Amino acid sequence: MKGTMFLDSKFYLLFCVVVFHCCLLDFTSSYSLSAVSAGQGNTATVANGGNLTVSWHLSSVLDGPYGVNAKDEVRVYCFPSGTNIIRSSTLASDHIDQWNIAQVLSGSNNVLTSNGTMSIGPFVNMRVPCQLLFWKSLGTRLVPYPPDNPFQVYVGGGAAEPLQGHLSLTSDPTEMQITWVSGDVSDHNPAVWYVMASQPDSSAVMEQAGATTYAAGDMCGDKASQVAGRYFRDPGTIYTARMHSLAPSTRYNYWYGTENVTNGLSPPYWFISPKPTTGNTGAARIVATGDMGAWGGGYPFSPVSQSPVPRVISGVSTLNAAKTVDLFAVYGDLSYAGGKGYVWERYFYRMQPLATIVPFHVAVGNHEYDYKPVLVDHKDASGLTRPYFPAWGGSFNHSSSYGECGVPTAKRFFMPQSPGSNSVFWYSHNVANVHMVYISTEHDLSPGSVQARWLEQDLRSVDRAAQPWIVVGGHRALYNNVKYASGVDPDLPFQNYGRQYLNPLFTQYGVNLYISGHYHNYVRTCQLLNGACVSKGGTVYITVGTGGADQEPSTTSTQSWSRKYITNTYGVMTLETTSSASALLKFVDTTGRVLDSTTITHGTNLPPPPTSPTSPTPAAKGGSNTALIAGIAVAVIIAVAAVVAAIIFYKRYQSRAGRDRHTGGTGSEHTDSAPLAFYDNPDDSGDAAGGDEEI
Repeated sequence: MKGTMFLDSKFYLLFCVVVFHCCLLDFTSSYSLSAVSAGQGNTATVANGGNLTVSWHLSSVLDGPYGVNAKDEVRVYCFPSGTNIIRSSTLASDHIDQWNIAQVLSGSNNVLTSNGTMSIGPFVNMRVPCQLLFWKSLGTRLVPYPPDNPFQVYVGGGAAEPLQGHLSLTSDPTEMQITWVSGDVSDHNPAVWYVMASQPDSSAVMEQAGATTYAAGDMCGDKASQVAGRYFRDPGTIYTARMHSLAPSTRYNYWYGTENVTNGLSPPYWFISPKPTTGNTGAARIVATGDMGAWGGGYPFSPVSQSPVPRVISGVSTLNAAKTVDLFAVYGDLSYAGGKGYVWERYFYRMQPLATIVPFHVAVGNHEYDYKPVLVDHKDASGLTRPYFPAWGGSFNHSSSYGECGVPTAKRFFMPQSPGSNSVFWYSHNVANVHMVYISTEHDLSPGSVQARWLEQDLRSVDRAAQPWIVVGGHRALYNNVKYASGVDPDLPFQNYGRQYLNPLFTQYGVNLYISGHYHNYVRTCQLLNGACVSKGGTVYITVGTGGADQEPSTTSTQSWSRKYITNTYGVMTLETTSSASALLKFVDTTGRVLDSTTITHGTNLPPPPTSPTSPTPAAKGGSNTALIAGIAVAVIIAVAAVVAAIIFYKRYQSRAGRDRHTGGTGSEHTDSAPLAFYDNPDDSGDAAGGDEEI
C-alpha cells in the first residue's frame, strides 16, 4: 500500500513516520495519517524520553512552490486531553516542537534529496498524548495538512507514572525528602518506601506523601496565565514525602508513587544520607552552577543534540561517582520556562537522573520571579502584592518570568525551612561543616527589609564551631568584570546596591563565599575584606552562570579584585571543605577538565559563637547560680505572704457577709454578685471599672 498526497498534477509526496523501525505512516490523498505495517493504526507509544524516527520519500523532486522545500516541517502538539487540535484557533502557534526538513539536507551542496530520515524527540510524559502534524511550505506561507484523526503519540506510563523526582535536604540531618509529579492519585495512598541498602526491600519503611498543585489563576498574568498547549498547562499533582531517622552517611534504596495503580511506582533509586552537622561532621562536597535551561542552546526548538545541559548534568554525576556530592545547587534561571508550562516538564526530565541521587537545591532568579503586576491585590508566591522595582534598577523593571512570579518554582521545590525563611526565596540549612544560605536578589535587601532582617539573624545564629564555613548564594552577582561590546552592563546598578548592603554583613559575620549566576560566564575574585584583597579571611565572590544557557559573547575588563575569568565554557563549581581552616574551590568543565583551582583560608575576622541573652558566661556561672537561688527564695516568701493575706481577707469578708444577711443591712444585695465579679470573670470586672485594654 502506498499513500499519496496530490498537491497538483505535477507532484505528490510520501511522508512516513517509522516508530522503532516497525510502524510506517503516510499522508494519503484525503490528507489523513494511516499505518501501513505492524497494525498499530495511527498511534505509537514511546518511553518517557523516547524518540520517533521520521522518514520521508519523494517520488520526484520538482521545482516550484509545491516541490520539496527546506521550510517544510513536522510540528508536535501536546494539548490537554479532549482538545480537538484541528479546530484549535491556536494551531499555528501552539506547538511545543517543530522539526524542519532542512535538518536532513544532504549532499555536497546541501541539496534536498528524495529520501531522508530524522529523529523527533525526546518526548516527555506530560500526562496527555501528543499529536504530529505536517506543515507544507507554499511560497511564503506554511499550511497544515491536518488529518481528520491526528497521529497520536502516547508517552511513558501515562498519567499515573511518578516522574520528575528530586531529593532535597531538610533542617534535620537525619532526614531526606523526595518530590515527584504524576496525575492525581491522592486516593491511592502515594508514598515513599526506603531501606538501608544492606537490608532487604521487605523491611522498607513507608512514609505517606503530601500533595499540592497550582492553577493559571495563581500566576501573575502575561503568558503564564494563558491556558494553552504552549503556555499554562496542568502541572499535575506534586507530591512530597519525608524519610526520617536516617543513619548518617549511609546508602539507602528508595522508590515512590502508589502501589495499587498501573505504572504507579517509580523504579528504585538510591542516595547517601546526610553527614552529621554537629561533632565530627566530616568535609562537605558541594557542586554549584546557574543559568541552565531545559534543552539549552537557545530557543526551545533548537536541536536537542546541541544542548549542553545533559553534559553538565552528566559531569556532576561523574563527580558524584568519584566522590559523593553532598549537594547540587543551581543559583537561579533554572528552566527558562518564561510562562511555558511544558518547559518545566522537560527541565525535570533532564534533572531527574541526577536529582534522584543527589539533593538538589535552588535559588530564585529573574527568570523565575520577575514580573510586571497586572492584577490588583494578587499575592505572588513570595507573599508580595507588587514585585520589587527599585528606582535605580532598570534590569529589574521587566517581566523575565512572563507572569510566573515564582509560583512554579515555589510549588515544585520544597527547601529546608527555619524561623523567618520564605519558601524557596530565602532559606538556610547546614551541610556537614558548611552553613548554606540562599537569598533572593529579586527582593529587597536594604536594611530593615524583611529579607535583610532574616539574613542578619540567620548569620548571627551560626555556630562557627560546628559550621566554620558560611556560603551565601543568590542569582545576581556582586562582582563581575564582563565587558560587553555595547560598553553597557545593565546589571551594574545591582552590583553597587548589593555591595553597599551585603558586604558589611559578610564582613561582620565572616561569610567565606558568595555564589551567583546571571552572567553566563565564570568569574572568581580574590578573598575580599573591606574592599581589599587579603591572604586570609574575607569573602570570595564567584559567578558560575555556566549551566547550559546561551553563552554571552563578551570580554573582560581589568579589575584589581579579579583572579579568574572564563567565557564560552559550560561547567560547574565545586567546593570541598578540606578542613575547618581551608577549603578547595575548582571550576570543572563538561569534559572533566579543571580550569580553575584555588584554596581559600579562614582569617581572624570570625564572630564569636552565638549565645543566648539569658545564658551565663563560664566566668559568671557561680554568681548567676547564687542570684538565681536568692531570687527563688524571695519569690517563695512573697507567694506565701500573698496566700496568707488572701485567707485573712476572705474570712473577714465572709464574716461581714453573714452579718449583713442576718441583719438585712445594705450590703445584702451585693453578697452574690461581688464574689462572682471578682473571682470568676475578671475581664468583666475590668471593663466595669474602666480599666486599660490588654494588648
